[in-house]
Amino acid sequence: MKKLFFVALSLLAATETFAAKASVRTDTSMSGENSVGASYSDRGSFGPYIEFSNINMDNVTYVYKVHEMPQDISIKGSTIYGATGTLPLKEWFDIFLMVGYQYLDVKHSPRNPSKAYADLADFADMYEDFGDAPIDSNTIKGHHDIHTALFQFGFDLSFPIYTNYNYQLMVKPYAFAGVLVGKTFFSDDTKFLSPLLYGYAYGAGVRVAFHGAFLTAGVRNSHEYFHTYFERKVSETKDGDEFMLDFDTLFQPFISLGITLF
Repeated sequence: MKKLFFVALSLLAATETFAAKASVRTDTSMSGENSVGASYSDRGSFGPYIEFSNINMDNVTYVYKVHEMPQDISIKGSTIYGATGTLPLKEWFDIFLMVGYQYLDVKHSPRNPSKAYADLADFADMYEDFGDAPIDSNTIKGHHDIHTALFQFGFDLSFPIYTNYNYQLMVKPYAFAGVLVGKTFFSDDTKFLSPLLYGYAYGAGVRVAFHGAFLTAGVRNSHEYFHTYFERKVSETKDGDEFMLDFDTLFQPFISLGITLF
């Protein structure tokens, strides 16, 4: 009899325990009221990207030669327009991708104009009976319209300084670094080939997320490089007709506003 009593008592206790567990529901919503000890977790995001150009000639290194004659250049860059996305792998570690477009206006002029134009006259005489000369006055002095497609891939290290589960709010400063590749397109009537562009970028910013939206702002530094030659050389070697551009941009402000992906 006692044995049956203890068995019945054990079954009753087990039934009550199971019922108590079954009555507890897990709130999987990001705004649930049962959020004691919970925190906002970073999520993947995507949105438009704008960066304001800050190219200073003091940070530009170049070589520009036409028929062995060096020229001076000046360069201006437009605002960068594009899109960016992030994917968090850890609370403190994200990977990101930025795709953008920038226009570069490069003006060039000979360091020794009289010698350059005398050389051009010699070319005109040489090709008088054979058609147009391979260089003209625009090659001696003019400008290049360069359209660039930029792709930046890298990672960021972050530390959320404020998270609120109920309000779905997060503030997270971060530092980032990445590689930069791109393709240039010379749209003017130039003899130079359109080269690939290489470089790297780094910087810092603050990311604020609220429910399904985010806002990111910061500053970005970059190093960009390309080297190109005439499609058909007019000098004895291709190095006589070359354009090498190597420049740094410092503290370019950027902003991105978009949506979280999940």
